[in-house]
Amino acid sequence: MRLGSESKRMAMALFAALALVMPILATSGRTTVGAQDASPAAVTPNTEISGEISVGMVANPQMVALQELVEGGAFNEAYPNITVNLTVLPENEIRQTITQDVTTQGGQFDVFTIGPFEVPLWAEQGWLEEVGEEAAANEEYDLDDVFPSMTAGLTYEDGLYALPFYGESAMTFYRKDLFEAAGLEMPDRPTWTQIGEFAAQLNTEETAGICLRGLPGWGEQGAPLTTVINAFGGRWFDEEWNAALDDEDSAAGIRFYIDTLRQYGPEGVEQNGFTESQTLLNQGGCAIWYDATSAAELVSDPELNPNYEQIGFAHGPSEKLPTGNWLWSWNFAMAANSDNKEAALAFMEWATSKEYVQLIVANDDGWGRAPTGSRQSVYDDPAYQERAADFYQIVLDSINEANPNEPTEEPVPYTGGQFVRIPEFQALGNDVTQIFAAALADESVDIDDAIAEANDLANQVVIDAGYQE
Repeated sequence: MRLGSESKRMAMALFAALALVMPILATSGRTTVGAQDASPAAVTPNTEISGEISVGMVANPQMVALQELVEGGAFNEAYPNITVNLTVLPENEIRQTITQDVTTQGGQFDVFTIGPFEVPLWAEQGWLEEVGEEAAANEEYDLDDVFPSMTAGLTYEDGLYALPFYGESAMTFYRKDLFEAAGLEMPDRPTWTQIGEFAAQLNTEETAGICLRGLPGWGEQGAPLTTVINAFGGRWFDEEWNAALDDEDSAAGIRFYIDTLRQYGPEGVEQNGFTESQTLLNQGGCAIWYDATSAAELVSDPELNPNYEQIGFAHGPSEKLPTGNWLWSWNFAMAANSDNKEAALAFMEWATSKEYVQLIVANDDGWGRAPTGSRQSVYDDPAYQERAADFYQIVLDSINEANPNEPTEEPVPYTGGQFVRIPEFQALGNDVTQIFAAALADESVDIDDAIAEANDLANQVVIDAGYQE
């Protein structure tokens, strides 16, 4: 599967010139891009590698930008003999599709986007191809440029089983104009208690005091909610795998989350995920938003947010812990049963390269949808430092300070900041967030009853799985 070093140098040399010749086509859903769609290459393309690959991707803004570049011919400028079939779907839908395909060894995808939750678990099962040796051997790819905190979550038994596209922690976004009008000042490192007080003071009929994800899903509502539980000193399970969602600190975090959104969140918050919350902040529909650091470029881009000058940035809130330990990355992994591994690796390295970052910046005329949070070179770039002056240090601090291997105040038998790294958590997290979404949608539901139901479910899941002795 190893690519020739000369071939790789030729392919990487193409990227700088592509911005001058590459058209952009905006589309969504399932598409097919073949070698026949490519524009003439600016320099000699890599014709040594050929094949057809299927790629499954989450429909986040950064992935949609990648989709547009591929469909516009950028990848085929570099690799004209590789046909790429793209499936780009919303997060919950693509998670389910990829998980079903990989766990049943269905063979639908050669390459797919997954996170640090899945990588070690799936690598252990033999479902993923090791790609670190090839990436390290490619000097142009520069694997050493990738943050160690990102590759650590993608490693199993010293092997690297995915390549990071972008990484993130969590931070606080807010409307400076609304804070100023109310005579309030956001601390650089707020507490959740302060955030709740601010939300109460800023909540109006036109503008919700706060936006948090309410959409069910272990990677939607479950991500920020788990970091709130962690920050409040809580945990999903104790050291003996007894469910601990109804413990004092855990329950306090869950009550805060649900009650704050009930009182100061937007209408229909149980239907809002990352994208809906970002849109509300951009449009002035909420005063405060806590979510992934990867949103910073999006909410501060004048092309994407007409109110970009009014966006302020702060660290993620603390409470008993200084951070909720959110650390995530979207990564490209290769199916071990792929029949086109050389072509698959070529796509993975192209999409996660330093040159790709510059390509999307050039074609978007800005950093709004560029993949950040995974490579040091981005943060060393003077152009990026100028563009991201208001927030890039907060992002770096948040990524470096997160500790998903010790995510809670009290000891736990699992790792993961905004998730619990056990195979059963995908279904458990989905079911528990359904319970809490119902409580968000119906204020007659007693929050403590919802917590008790969720705790009983969590306990039964680990009993059935044999975690409790």
